[in-house]
Amino acid sequence: MDLAASFPFLATNLFLGNTLLNLSGFIVALFASFAAASVAQAVFHGRLTRLAEASDTKIDDALLSALERPLYLLVMAIGLRSSVLFLVLPEALDRVVGNVLTVIVAVFGTWGATRVLDAIRAVYIDPFVEASETKLDDQLVPILDRTLKVTLWSLAILMVFSSLGYDILSLLTGLGIGGLAVAMAAQATLSNVVGSITIFADQPFQVDDLVQLGDHRGVVREVGLRTCRIETFEGHITSVPNANVVDQAVINLSPADRWRYAATLGLVYDTSTEQLEHAMALLRTILRDHPAIDDDVAVRFTAFGDSALELTFAYWVPDPTMALYLDTLSEVNLTIKRSFDEAELSMAFPSVSLYVEQGPGTLRDS
Repeated sequence: MDLAASFPFLATNLFLGNTLLNLSGFIVALFASFAAASVAQAVFHGRLTRLAEASDTKIDDALLSALERPLYLLVMAIGLRSSVLFLVLPEALDRVVGNVLTVIVAVFGTWGATRVLDAIRAVYIDPFVEASETKLDDQLVPILDRTLKVTLWSLAILMVFSSLGYDILSLLTGLGIGGLAVAMAAQATLSNVVGSITIFADQPFQVDDLVQLGDHRGVVREVGLRTCRIETFEGHITSVPNANVVDQAVINLSPADRWRYAATLGLVYDTSTEQLEHAMALLRTILRDHPAIDDDVAVRFTAFGDSALELTFAYWVPDPTMALYLDTLSEVNLTIKRSFDEAELSMAFPSVSLYVEQGPGTLRDS
């Protein structure tokens, strides 16, 4: 049925060649879009929500919560795009409006997809990460999450360019050549990224572990794609490239949630055997009496050094913080110094003995 022929007033030209029939179709389609979006939202709030609440799983509740707002806006955007088709617009304006609405639909669709990822992560991945003993997955999951979201948005952008009439193949070819050039210029960065993957796979340490990396000793605070961040005893944050971490020996001083400290103390060579045994007994007593140190202590006479009789001692601080560990170290060292002074045990310092020749076959100590 031709409405314009039956109702001539509908063919009245209002603006830009649009008749009352065009305008009416646009308004009706627009209201239909609002109605469809409201119906979809009501279905979510009504039947689907009740079904989700009745189920034993949590994923359906999370998905409904994640999709409700994006779906409403997506239906509105699609309805608006359909409504514009009823209007007669200049070619340039029609193309601009169509492109804008295409971008809006892509944005809302991709936003909904990222919210679905967040829902899946909250229900399945985050509880697993919290229950695991390793702390590296706390760093790995956010990195993977960002990577997936960047990939989704990149695909959405490519789809938008394709729908706008751009040659995606040529664009990807250009990006490939540019990416190769960037990769060649960023070999150090790529090696650090590979190093981060190695760290996550081998797990030589975890976040909050006390480690020795070359000349750096401190607590691992973060493992990123490019660097490991270590808080030193001086309170500085040192960034160590991941490539350097995997290329050198890593000493983990904190297995089983406790931090280890070891040191060597030298006594002068004039120290008698009895005094040496007394010094070792003093060290054991000092370490075992400290409330922050567990019973697993070690004190040994380890070497005849160049200028001292060397005693090595080691102890563990369980459930430590940086402040507790450093306070314990300071208190133990002060107690050792005080106790050795009271026992008249002389600590050695680097020294050299020289012998001066007085005559044939005669040496004099000086």
